Amino acid sequence: MRKIGDKIKNIPIIRKLNTYRWMPLVWWSILVVILPYVSSLLHVPIVWREGLLFMIIDSIIAYHVGNLILKLKLKRWWLLLLPIVFCLAMLPKFALYNLMFGLIYLIIEAFGLMNKNIYR
Repeated sequence: MRKIGDKIKNIPIIRKLNTYRWMPLVWWSILVVILPYVSSLLHVPIVWREGLLFMIIDSIIAYHVGNLILKLKLKRWWLLLLPIVFCLAMLPKFALYNLMFGLIYLIIEAFGLMNKNIYR
């Protein structure tokens, strides 16, 4: 598995893109977009997709993206990337109620941005 990852990292365009400090946010956003379609192709039941993927996995990724924005010292507008990309990905195939997860991810990213000062 590590060899495959090394081969992907050594592709010239990927290596060039990874020099930008904001690229981890883009990679995480792409993962959030791809996971629902992969789970749909694998015929994962809707309840499992909503519960496990959207509520747990994507929420953890949103919190991590908030932490990355703080750690990489990026501007606050990067908070909008993940929710907007997620909502755009949900429009063609999934039900419209999934768009509320974009707002939930924005809130969770804000919690990640607060780091450990949530109660202050």
